[in-house]
Amino acid sequence: MINNPLPDQVMQENDEYYLSEQFYEHCRDKAIEIAVKSNLLPELIDDFIEYFTDICSESDEGFSLINDKSLIDDWWEENSDMYENPSPYEDYEPTDYEIMTN
Repeated sequence: MINNPLPDQVMQENDEYYLSEQFYEHCRDKAIEIAVKSNLLPELIDDFIEYFTDICSESDEGFSLINDKSLIDDWWEENSDMYENPSPYEDYEPTDYEIMTN
């Protein structure tokens, strides 16, 4: 009888796909948790999820990233020019200087 490696290969691909989906789902949930805790504007959450997922997948640390507001600040620093908002946070109050210069 001939040994067919195809079923093993298909199972391995399915396993890799499943793990990939689980990783993405975990990153997505963690990004939403950070966004909600930090009062990120609702319209920016999807973009932050994408950024957070990319960082997790590129990082050697993966799940053990420091999960706090500083990640949103880093993301905003890199991408703020794509948005009209002066801040990514819902509870943002402009400083006196910002009011005077606008």
